[in-house]
Amino acid sequence: MLHNRLPRLATATLTLFFGLALFAPLPFVVLTPGNAQDVVNKIITPSKTATTPLKFYKADGHIYLLSILITNPDAYVTGAELIYSWGRSDFSVMPRSLFYRDGVDATIEKAAAKTQMVDSQLSAKVAALNYLQDNYSNLKVGAIKPSDISISLTKTGGPSGGLAFALGIVELLTPENILRGRSVASTGTIDSEGNVGGIGGVAEKILAAEKAGATLILVPTRNCKDLAPGVARIPKGIKVAAVSTLKEAITALNSASPRSCDNLGA
Repeated sequence: MLHNRLPRLATATLTLFFGLALFAPLPFVVLTPGNAQDVVNKIITPSKTATTPLKFYKADGHIYLLSILITNPDAYVTGAELIYSWGRSDFSVMPRSLFYRDGVDATIEKAAAKTQMVDSQLSAKVAALNYLQDNYSNLKVGAIKPSDISISLTKTGGPSGGLAFALGIVELLTPENILRGRSVASTGTIDSEGNVGGIGGVAEKILAAEKAGATLILVPTRNCKDLAPGVARIPKGIKVAAVSTLKEAITALNSASPRSCDNLGA
């Protein structure tokens, strides 16, 4: 009867192996679409300590800051969770090393994300004020300091909201109606010179834009490779515009046919 024991032993071993694999922590993270927050609705406001009175013009549309939900830095994904996530069209699985540093405490990672958010807000203020000074000399924004503008956003970290903040400031400080009643979403970092940088999770953020009802989304030109056919799905009814600077983003908002990733060969 020895010949019957070996298959049973092998089966038990394999069952144990795969069972452990399903629940073993693996070096991956799961990304899902997050919330879309309208920055021109109570998020960007005149600071209560502003030394220069600010006149904010009412926006008749929306500028949505897009976010993603990602596995917490102090949590690991199991094999079972990976299998489930791979089966979902709105979930993405990526190597943990792309988002978190090995050996770094979760508290430190969260603190770093908050610092990046604060830095992105300051860069957005400077970039927007520079743009207004160069293009709207009649508004006399030279006396406005970054500290005169308040940006209040909780439970969101990282630098990818920079472009949305800058666009919101330009929209609110100018009498010109840039949005024209549209729901626009944007994602991308920004520096004080107005240069737009790439971000992670752009495909998931486009799904978040779809849920918010956006019809146009501005994405960094660097992320066009992440939106190539076969790589990501662009929902019907959403137009994608590729931008590298704040000036290009404003131009895209004023254009009936903004430059898309397709124009760049993505």
